[in-house]
Amino acid sequence: MKTINLWPGDRVMWRKVAFTINSTWQDGTVNLWDADNHALIEDVKASELEGI
Repeated sequence: MKTINLWPGDRVMWRKVAFTINSTWQDGTVNLWDADNHALIEDVKASELEGI
């Protein structure tokens, strides 16, 4: 399994949209925060993210 170093507050791209990481979890998922739309997206696989 590949280790991905992501931390709350990091900016990432997911599905061609920029988000801020809100939480990271030991199961390899993260919660993403979209400040523009005031939305929290939960349980996104870290492997789907691209750092920006």
